[in-house]
Amino acid sequence: MLQKGLHYFRMSMAVIYTAIGVFILTKPNALKGIVDESYAPIIGALILVYGLYRGYKEYIVESNNNKDE
Repeated sequence: MLQKGLHYFRMSMAVIYTAIGVFILTKPNALKGIVDESYAPIIGALILVYGLYRGYKEYIVESNNNKDE
């Protein structure tokens, strides 16, 4: 039961990171006052890639756990 809850939490975080990355890529003014506007696409792309990586990694871990059962 706890493993399923952690899986859903990790997948939710992957979706959130991916959404934040897409948001920053489409609205570079969102980081105005925090970082220079020219860095916004780089930061957005890094967060997007990190979210996709987390989702992929969790998918692989979960699929391997299902094979063991």
